Amino acid sequence: MRKFFPVLGLLIGCFAGCTKDDTAPGFDMIYQQEFAVPPGVGPFVTHHFYLKNISTRYLALLDQHGRTDAEIKSILPVQGALVGIFGDADFSVVEEASLRIYQESDPNGYIEVAYRFPTPIDRSNVLDLIPSLADAKKIMTKDRFSIDLALRLRNTTPDEMLVRLNLQLKATY
Repeated sequence: MRKFFPVLGLLIGCFAGCTKDDTAPGFDMIYQQEFAVPPGVGPFVTHHFYLKNISTRYLALLDQHGRTDAEIKSILPVQGALVGIFGDADFSVVEEASLRIYQESDPNGYIEVAYRFPTPIDRSNVLDLIPSLADAKKIMTKDRFSIDLALRLRNTTPDEMLVRLNLQLKATY
């Protein structure tokens, strides 16, 4: 029993100093884009949906929050999701999803900001994506950016799915 108390004391000492990490101050950068997944898209190739020439609104957001570009340390992904617009989308057909952002002038210099593999096999109108740890500052500080949503399917899409892509990034300072 005496050996238990020192171990307990060490454990309490180790965890007593732990607090929830303070989140860095910053502001959200929210983007929503709509697109359609056509019927009859099959599972044998990866399908890319390109959403091009999207305004970052970076300078306006800096103005709105009273910050300068030099103060921004990073722009990190917070959340991503694919949502059926009319509630009739079936994301159980999706096996893997990768959300990449890039500059139109450099399509090979993309940054994967969210992904999902494996995806749930249950029928659902929402497919939440897992944000990556990648810093998207080099792309999101420009005027415009583009999105490449790569989907690998497990089944053929029976109907057209109208989808809204929700992407949230956080500019920290």
